[in-house]
Amino acid sequence: MKKILITLSLLLFSFNSFAQNSSPKEMVNKFVQILGDQIIQVANDKTLNEAKRKQKIINIIDKSIDSKWIARFVLGRHYKTANEEQRKTFMNIYREFMINTYGPKFNSYNGKKFAVNSVEKQGSFYLAKSEFTPKNSDVVIFFDFRVIEDNGEYFIVDFIAEGVSLIETQRSEFNSSINEEGLDKFLITLKKRVDELKSDNNKSPKGKTSKTKN
Repeated sequence: MKKILITLSLLLFSFNSFAQNSSPKEMVNKFVQILGDQIIQVANDKTLNEAKRKQKIINIIDKSIDSKWIARFVLGRHYKTANEEQRKTFMNIYREFMINTYGPKFNSYNGKKFAVNSVEKQGSFYLAKSEFTPKNSDVVIFFDFRVIEDNGEYFIVDFIAEGVSLIETQRSEFNSSINEEGLDKFLITLKKRVDELKSDNNKSPKGKTSKTKN
């Protein structure tokens, strides 16, 4: 545990030092590389049980994404018609939904290598093309990160696997549900899904609930 915290602190220090004399593309490359290295390190840590590894990876993802930007995009045209309370509720629930859905997926990334192959500027975004090499296979998994810069800080706003955008897929799914049942009912349904995800993520492989602290 202590070893991981020290390593993560060193990675953050390295990123801040690197930032002083680097181009935006180099910064994005470094930011995504550090994220990947952090996830692999936690996923490989056999001193942690599965529930604790999931929670640590969830925390890493949570700090790396711009959940407010993503939530506004995913809500789409319904953001304009929603009142302030509905917007706030959705943003809070969606943040929990996203990190508890996609954070645990990286729990299986206990591989040999993570590498950023290239960074491209696409309008107001940067697209970091990356690859992951599993521990027991030479079949490389390719996926991209869409990154934005905000006042010198970098945040992920989309994960793209096999050409499929996470946020565009969810925008289509969520808007279809909202059109069918209305925003208020959709928020209740989404909150139930989040509660189920959090319960599942706190369970050990044997089904016992973990008492992991954040």
